[in-house]
Amino acid sequence: MQKFISMASFEWPNRIVPSGWLEHGPFAFWLMEQLKPRLTVELGTQRGYSFACFCQSVKKMNYPGRVICVDTWKGDEHAGIVDKMGDEMHADLQAHVDEYYKGIGELKRTYFSEALNHVEDGTVNLLHVDGRHFYDDAKEDHTTWIRKLAPSAVVLFHDTQVRDHGFGVYKYWAEVSAGQPSFEFEHGHGLGVLQYGKLPDGSLADMLSPSLPEETRKDIRTMYSRLGAGINAHYEHIRYRRRFEERKNPLKKIAKELTRPFRK
Repeated sequence: MQKFISMASFEWPNRIVPSGWLEHGPFAFWLMEQLKPRLTVELGTQRGYSFACFCQSVKKMNYPGRVICVDTWKGDEHAGIVDKMGDEMHADLQAHVDEYYKGIGELKRTYFSEALNHVEDGTVNLLHVDGRHFYDDAKEDHTTWIRKLAPSAVVLFHDTQVRDHGFGVYKYWAEVSAGQPSFEFEHGHGLGVLQYGKLPDGSLADMLSPSLPEETRKDIRTMYSRLGAGINAHYEHIRYRRRFEERKNPLKKIAKELTRPFRK
């Protein structure tokens, strides 16, 4: 089991925001350490938790890696229709990148199909598919970006365990991972990890190998589920403390609204 965990797994995210991805931070840090992707592309970002984890890893390891996230920040049926909040989310994330990850992170505010023209074929080492979660959307996002993948790459699919509200990622994951080197986490709404091409020998390749014993898979899932639960608990503590302060002093929230700059 020691080969599937390292000090990187205990890295603490420097950006903790509302996200269904919170509990996958520990695995993201370990994955980045093992893969060291020169180019990471994330399809679907919103508040940018997973994107920031990828950027944080590149900065920590100090190697020439780039992380691109693609989103319209308009929202959808599954992420929620954000309207004007999308502008605030985008601006907040851009400010975070400008402060911590200049030269590493890049936000592309466009559609996934349009972003294809900005990425060279065969260059993406890590692709994170987390856009709209209908079956057809997950399939389209993956298949249209396959030509962008490097000969040795990994593709992540979020929400592989969600089976309501029209989510269809779990169906596509079952198809694309069948008989292929892959791994699925069941916590945090599910995260599928799919190998593309041939990875170098090592811990990551061993983890994704179809021959990995099921008992070992269960142990890995338990380990990262518990690590992720710590981040989620921290976020919940912050959230409830904020709500308590607002209830304790309701005038504070009103004052904040009154001092907000006027926007047409």
